[in-house]
Amino acid sequence: MKTAKELLQAYIDGTAKESAALFADNGALELPYLADLGVDPRYEGPKTIESFLTFLHEKMYPGFKFVDVKIYIDTPDQAFGEYTIHQKSGISGRDVHQRFFGHCVVANGKIVLLREALNVLAAADGMFPNGIADVTDKKK
Repeated sequence: MKTAKELLQAYIDGTAKESAALFADNGALELPYLADLGVDPRYEGPKTIESFLTFLHEKMYPGFKFVDVKIYIDTPDQAFGEYTIHQKSGISGRDVHQRFFGHCVVANGKIVLLREALNVLAAADGMFPNGIADVTDKKK
């Protein structure tokens, strides 16, 4: 049975389909800070997670690849790491440098929760045609 570190590393290295398959049926991917950008911050179950990751890998950041991976906490059922992307956004056309921090909790060889933190300004630059200006305009 895979440890939390092994599952987190497989998530980081995988395609959208491969990464989503690592989640338990009721497993969740949470990106709480995306709520500030008006995006649903929680994706539950492998099919929903795969759909989100496919959007991320194919539309938002074509050629998506995490780099500079560091795992800081490694226990059998929890891992914490940071990983980065340097990609051109398929939406805004901007070069985006985004650092993610992930806390992975596993049970029975599957991810039950992966909560990621990220830089919302870099996310906005990738998600919206006018970057952060689109977010600040919505809040006025």
